[in-house]
Amino acid sequence: MRCFSFLLTLLFLSSAARPQNPLTGHLVYQTPGMQLVKVKEDNTYKNIHDTALKFDIYYPQNNNAANLLPLVIFNNGVGGMELPKWGIYKDWGRLIAASGMIAINYQARQGHTLEDGEALIDFVINNSTRLGVDTNKIGLWTCSANTPTGTRLAFKTRAQNIKVLIIYYGVMDSLGELRQDLPVLLVRAGLDGQFINIGIEDFVQSALQQDVRLQFINYLHGMHAFDAFTNTEESKAIILQTVAFLKKNLSSPVTDTQFTITNRNYMYLAMHGQIHKAVNEFRKARIKYGADSSYSRFYNAVLREDVLNTNAYWLLRHDKLDEALETFKLVVETYPQSPNAYDALADYYDAAGNKEDALKNAQAALQKLETVTGIDTDVKERIRTSAMQKINRLKQ
Repeated sequence: MRCFSFLLTLLFLSSAARPQNPLTGHLVYQTPGMQLVKVKEDNTYKNIHDTALKFDIYYPQNNNAANLLPLVIFNNGVGGMELPKWGIYKDWGRLIAASGMIAINYQARQGHTLEDGEALIDFVINNSTRLGVDTNKIGLWTCSANTPTGTRLAFKTRAQNIKVLIIYYGVMDSLGELRQDLPVLLVRAGLDGQFINIGIEDFVQSALQQDVRLQFINYLHGMHAFDAFTNTEESKAIILQTVAFLKKNLSSPVTDTQFTITNRNYMYLAMHGQIHKAVNEFRKARIKYGADSSYSRFYNAVLREDVLNTNAYWLLRHDKLDEALETFKLVVETYPQSPNAYDALADYYDAAGNKEDALKNAQAALQKLETVTGIDTDVKERIRTSAMQKINRLKQ
């Protein structure tokens, strides 16, 4: 992945040779209010030996220093000392400020971008009152080769500070387990290089497997750096959608950090060595939904017996034996009167070569059939046949 990130850096930095110079180029969306915002340039946030790292900060025109405002940081993940002066970054800063928020562009050193990004965020937190920043409402915007650093800041090293994340046409390093309390807007440019887009697709797949708060835009006619180079109404609409996403999620940041179990992330945890976390979170959900009178056992499928049972069989078929066993046992625990739950657990023990427990659970399935209600006759017969076949075979 380091090699891939290096290639992305080359792609990002080589944009200076393109027809539009990023130092003088502009955001394709412009409003008159962008020229009225207040800009305080060349503020120092960190000194390294004889080098002072600077940042520019953008305020709304009529900013009242007594009112703390949300902040959007434009991540410098490539280590460009001139990046805050690029036309596109200056315009983004002005647009954010014209939209009633504060924006920051900052310098960072090549090879130290994560360290410098952390230092910038820490500086903002420690000087928030002077800067006029609401520390509970900080978002991060990252793009292109900046993205590995930006996503690591938001998901890992400064997760407690970053409340919203915007990703434009950039590939992430492997991040493992992701935050559920971070709203993410990700924009993929259809005309971008295929390996960049494959990397984005890999992240989207992982994010969906873990059920994070992801909003995904696939801009079919957008090129890499479309916000600077694709001057269309669709580009402008995506930029406005980005601003609206930031304003909405920073005005009311997610405060619920409690993990939400779903069938999808239950299986993600199970497949990544965290079955005990999955089971514990399922038990919490069982208590939560059991006390909720509006809970629909059919439409909210997290606790549904047939869905959980299907997950267990899938794990068994894919040789995740420990994970399958815990899931089959969870079905019995959740549905102790279900004959099918015991018959399914018997199937597991049968497949695992445990004849004693397979026989015991098949017999339990038959016993439950005698008292169970609300099950279709045909379903009863299928369970009875399945259990009897195992009993007859296992007794031989």
